[in-house]
Amino acid sequence: MRLREKILQLLREHPKGLRQADIARSLNASRSRVSEIIRELEASGIVERIREEGIVKITLKNPVDSATSTPGKILRLGIIWSSEYPFITPFAKKLRDKLGYTLEVKVYSNGLDATWDLVLGKIDLALTPMITQLLYASLTNKLKIIGGGATGGASIIINPEGKTGIGASTKASTMDLCLTRAWKILGRREEKRVYANSGEELVRKLMRGEVEIVAIWEPLATRLKNMGYREIYSCKDIGVNHCCTLAANSLLNRDLLEKISKLYHDAIRDYRRDPYRWLEWYSVKTGISVDSLKHDIRFYEYKDYLEVEESIRLIKRTGVKIPDPMILRDIVLS
Repeated sequence: MRLREKILQLLREHPKGLRQADIARSLNASRSRVSEIIRELEASGIVERIREEGIVKITLKNPVDSATSTPGKILRLGIIWSSEYPFITPFAKKLRDKLGYTLEVKVYSNGLDATWDLVLGKIDLALTPMITQLLYASLTNKLKIIGGGATGGASIIINPEGKTGIGASTKASTMDLCLTRAWKILGRREEKRVYANSGEELVRKLMRGEVEIVAIWEPLATRLKNMGYREIYSCKDIGVNHCCTLAANSLLNRDLLEKISKLYHDAIRDYRRDPYRWLEWYSVKTGISVDSLKHDIRFYEYKDYLEVEESIRLIKRTGVKIPDPMILRDIVLS
């Protein structure tokens, strides 16, 4: 992780701000280099200097969040750590400008935890794998899918020296679907599947040779390819078209859900017109560098809607066991 991202991560962990000297000391970095990066971030409107009792501190300044909004009007969105969702930047702006809501973003390491928090009402919205949402909807009937998301941005990566016939993914996820499709297309029997709780854990399993192949998303797929590991398929190329979709807790007011859904659709369309405009805020939220995001978003296509019938066919084709894939028709907001 570059020093810039380390500074942003440190400031996220200390929302009340830190002195510049404390930042340099915490990261074991030179004061001059930290000062240079702080000036760049300040010029970009990402951080600001605040004075408390004569002490100057550096704190994050998010343009979307800092604008005036109605006190108490907050929507909590859960996302998985990935390069997939920069379109939440225009979404946050529209929620603020049109409805007076501040969007609070919580970053998770996997979709199961995020979707479960949605079911429990700990968050209001979640961008998580459609298959995960479908599973929890089948079991709890406590969520509605109100928008599409991104296609692509995930790969099947091989370590030829890994344990033959063993693959790894995250559980009940798009990566699970990709891995199942990959083995079928390879025409080989999967001896065993192991599961990880995060993308970083998948990286470690492949590097250690614990598995032969992994299904993994950006920016981690590119990291592995840069280390010399080979992509044998992209998930999109093997027919896994939808990754994460936007789901809402079903207890939210129907009128509000429809308004949120419309703004979300509009936000994705705005994002598609000029994606590079919206990367800084998302970079601050996730700690993924803007340069990495610029590289990774090339692998995605963005759809503001969910192709329901195509998704049902995909689930049946991959053989994933869920109570009833046809319930997808009932949980999509229409």
